[in-house]
Amino acid sequence: MERTNDMWLEDLRDTSPNQTDAVNQLLKHLKRGVFAYLRTRSDLGHLAEAELEQMSQDYSQEAILKVKDNLDKFQGKSKFTTWASKIAANHTISELRRAKWRDYSLDALTDSGTSLQEIFALPTGQNHDPDTENERHQVWDILDEVINRDLTERQRMALVAVTVENMPIAEVAERLETNPNNVYKLLHDARLKLKRSLQALDLDSSYILQLFQ
Repeated sequence: MERTNDMWLEDLRDTSPNQTDAVNQLLKHLKRGVFAYLRTRSDLGHLAEAELEQMSQDYSQEAILKVKDNLDKFQGKSKFTTWASKIAANHTISELRRAKWRDYSLDALTDSGTSLQEIFALPTGQNHDPDTENERHQVWDILDEVINRDLTERQRMALVAVTVENMPIAEVAERLETNPNNVYKLLHDARLKLKRSLQALDLDSSYILQLFQ
């Protein structure tokens, strides 16, 4: 019998007698997806299938820990396995990129208007390989989902106005019928929520910054 979302949430808890079975079932599901993704990576074409199998096993096991740590954040808007697969995909991409780029802090990503704008302003006319292009769109979808899901309407309006539209704080305050101090507070809270959401999804900041340059 296929597990429902509620069954997954219950069975993956440390207190559940069904945890081992649930973990093994989810691991099998995640490993299948991760392995399929690794096989499409042109930069991993030199690796033997056994090596890709081991990588998919390792990444999936690590992703399981991420999933268990974030069970309370699952909102039930999709199938549980879809949500878990997204976490596994993010973790896999992050691990593949981690060693290649400089270690930017998440503060640089979320507290710098320039850096965040580089992400939101999707570049055009650049020659990216298919793997990079797919990853860019995947990350864009995740960021868009996080912003629309986790931020309030006013936080979202302030963040987009300042970061994407380069609107002066005073003008944003006028649009929102508030004062500049409140706009700064909205921006601070929005960036903090964004930072926490990215950390929960295991999105590596150096990967994001480099991917959208």
